[in-house]
Amino acid sequence: MKNEDREVLKRMIRYCDDVRTLLEEYGNDFEHYKERISFQYSCNMCIIQIGELVGRLSDEFVNEHSEVPWHAIKAMRNLHAHDYERVDLEIVWDTLTNEIPELRVTLEKML
Repeated sequence: MKNEDREVLKRMIRYCDDVRTLLEEYGNDFEHYKERISFQYSCNMCIIQIGELVGRLSDEFVNEHSEVPWHAIKAMRNLHAHDYERVDLEIVWDTLTNEIPELRVTLEKML
């Protein structure tokens, strides 16, 4: 693995950890998430950053790890960054509470 890819993975893991911290601080409750715009925006920034970092991984690395839905991660980033009004909060909540923790475990194994 290239050193640059390793550093990108570490940064992605930190954003996954930030999501976990936000869920702990705000309360791991979907209703609370829907009501608190600051909770939404904080978590969404982590999603945007994770997706942005996917674009910094080498093509070689991405191709070697096709088990990770890189395209979907970037697509969610793009939706949050460019068309936020279309974001489905239930899908985002599933991403925050299920997919990001799973992604973290996968990224950690890659390191």
